[in-house]
Amino acid sequence: MKKAASNSATPLPERVKVAPFRKTIRRRKTVMADYQELFDCSICLQQLKDPVTTACGHSYCMSCINSFWDQDAGQKGVYSCPQCRQAFRPRPALKRNTLVASLLEKRQAPGGEERSGGAAAHSPAAPGEVDCDACTGTKRKAAMFCLVCMAAYCETHLSPHFEVPPLRKHRLVQASQAVQESICCRHDKLLELYCRTDRQCICLLCAVGEHKGHDTVSAAAEKTEKKRELEAAKQQSVDRMHISEQRVKELNQAADSVRAAAWETVDHFERVCMEHIRLYIWAIERKCAEMRAKVGETEKAAVDCASGLLGQLQREASELRRRQAELNQLSLLDDPVQFLKRLQALDELPESSASPRSLETATKFITAQKSKLEKMRKEEEDKILKVQTDNLLLRFPNLQESTAATTTSRRYLLDIHKNYKLEVDPNTVAACLHLSDNNRVISWGNSDQAHPTHPDRFTFYHQALCKDGLADDHYWEVEWDSGVVEVAVSYRDISRKGSGNDCAFGHNNMSWSLVCSPSGLTFWHNNNYKANIPPPHSRKVGVYLNYRTGNLYFYGISDSHYLTCLHQIQTTFTQPLYPGFCVDVGATLKLCKQ
Repeated sequence: MKKAASNSATPLPERVKVAPFRKTIRRRKTVMADYQELFDCSICLQQLKDPVTTACGHSYCMSCINSFWDQDAGQKGVYSCPQCRQAFRPRPALKRNTLVASLLEKRQAPGGEERSGGAAAHSPAAPGEVDCDACTGTKRKAAMFCLVCMAAYCETHLSPHFEVPPLRKHRLVQASQAVQESICCRHDKLLELYCRTDRQCICLLCAVGEHKGHDTVSAAAEKTEKKRELEAAKQQSVDRMHISEQRVKELNQAADSVRAAAWETVDHFERVCMEHIRLYIWAIERKCAEMRAKVGETEKAAVDCASGLLGQLQREASELRRRQAELNQLSLLDDPVQFLKRLQALDELPESSASPRSLETATKFITAQKSKLEKMRKEEEDKILKVQTDNLLLRFPNLQESTAATTTSRRYLLDIHKNYKLEVDPNTVAACLHLSDNNRVISWGNSDQAHPTHPDRFTFYHQALCKDGLADDHYWEVEWDSGVVEVAVSYRDISRKGSGNDCAFGHNNMSWSLVCSPSGLTFWHNNNYKANIPPPHSRKVGVYLNYRTGNLYFYGISDSHYLTCLHQIQTTFTQPLYPGFCVDVGATLKLCKQ
């Protein structure tokens, strides 16, 4: 009621003035729409462009009729109308139809029927599109479908549904093939019901006719019910899919575990083979070292003998040259008195200390040493050639004990000692060192780190000790970025105050230290050192402590995760050992996680 009152509020005189004009415009549009076919070219089926009219009265596009005549009748010289087939000879001279062109211009002018997009609105329906049921001749594309009229209309023929009051009440939907399929083919009515008995959509006339007495519901209600069943089926499908995916996952995991076990078996076998190979190589290198030592001893004895005899001969030769020079000067004197005095002053010529017999003895000794070296070489070569891998340890009785740690793989040691966690004791860190990463990284600081005063802190040397002492077997690894670092073990009683040797790792009898620098490695203990240890392949070393046997090993770690023994000691430990570290200027040392 309020809406009606609002519409009636429009001033009546204005509506009286506007209404006749609107009716006139609508009438003209309707007339033009009914005669739209008159403005279409029968060759291209589009609106006329540059219209021309033949003598028979039919109109075409200038380009369309010329193309038609050029292709169809050029050989015989006879030209005919495409619609009525009236023949022309010679070819007519075509002139522009000014009347049709003027009408088309008015239609396309602003305010006319066709504006931007008008040509597309009146174009013929393409394949797959819905045809207008009201168009005669060329069927245009339908825009809407009336559910009351049960017909599809193009934009031109749809205008009454917006202008005629009774038609405004009709229900319009978008024209499509789906709407066409929603019409009963027997009664041309909308399919609004669903027969559950026959499982098909029906109209109201079908429900009171051949489907009378059947179980029928509205199509919307049946859709709701079927949609509910569809959701249940979808959920069931999802559940089954999840079960299938879980089974596939379990099978894949089983297959992966089989593959992992297979490759682990292969890896284990390869590690065992590599251990045997490394053991054999170590044995060869050990024999080479022993051979070098023996040869060195023999060489030293022979060279010392020859060198001693050679020195005597050189001294005698020098004395003889000096005496020869004096005799030459004496022979040049003319004064008899001076000649006799100087001759009496000359010493008697000493006997030669290197008698022919001693020379012969030295030669025989050197020859014997040479024969001994050749015999030793042959014997050792024969031993090496006869050694087999299965009895290698038996032929070299000290090999097993001394190389047990050097040939042990890194993975094995890490697995055995994986529960051991190193942590630096902050109370021992020197003032110039900085701790980070849960007390596992030690780096050189540019200034005093302001550590609190503590009796366990090193006051001069930039050193630190770990918290826990070790009194059994342990293995740990450290790595550094650059510079010089020390990897050490020490008794807890090592001195902390001052700059004496009793505070420095490796310079007393309470600590053992491996100094790592770019130029090489040096091992220190009790102020004694062993130099010329080759540097490791990487800036990473491992330390293995066998406290019970008193063995301490320092290993270089290769990229293939095998250990190379850098240095080894054997002693008797009397106190628990604490891992220690020394970091020089610009270096950073990190305790590796097991």
